[in-house]
Amino acid sequence: MPSSTFFRLPEEKRQRLVEAAWNEFSQSAFTDVSINRIIQAARIPRGSFYQYFEDRNDLFGYILADVREQFKVVLGEILTEEQGNLYRLPVRSFDLFMGADGTLFPLLGRFVSVLRVNQGMDLRLLLSDTPGVLPPVLMEKVNRAGLRQQEDHYINNIFSLIVGCLAGAIMETLCDPEQRDRQRALLEERIEIIRLGSFTGEAVPAGKEVPT
Repeated sequence: MPSSTFFRLPEEKRQRLVEAAWNEFSQSAFTDVSINRIIQAARIPRGSFYQYFEDRNDLFGYILADVREQFKVVLGEILTEEQGNLYRLPVRSFDLFMGADGTLFPLLGRFVSVLRVNQGMDLRLLLSDTPGVLPPVLMEKVNRAGLRQQEDHYINNIFSLIVGCLAGAIMETLCDPEQRDRQRALLEERIEIIRLGSFTGEAVPAGKEVPT
């Protein structure tokens, strides 16, 4: 995490460094990120940088955590508007993140630019530092009424499934923007399957395996 010295910087200087970092991380693979380019763009001495951050890992962790906190606010607002209905979160998020006119939500756009130069990075890191785990600030907003189980681990399982569907819809749309409406419809279908389940519980014909 950044040192206290970083947080005492004037807002303009702090933002200048963060912007320079975003530009570098979105244009270069993590292994090729240059601290020299960052400090030149931010117009700060090299020695000053190491008073604020230990290394590029520390810097990247900070800007990712900062964006994640902003997304928590956005998702929290959606959950509040939907009265804690976790199943409404993916489609509402998709509509916000993937604008109908093809414009990406600004925060998502930045993260996507980092993803494109760092193949294999998990889009779900944008929502939680532990993919598949609902942050506590959002967990407390979930309406548990009607769920088969009330425990946090059960809600985390639901969150992991629905966020996986959301991430897939986003990535498919990014690859082919003309697929937006189709991916949105598929997202709705998949979330409904998760909400209702897929097994009817009816008798299975002889010779067929019983779903478990």
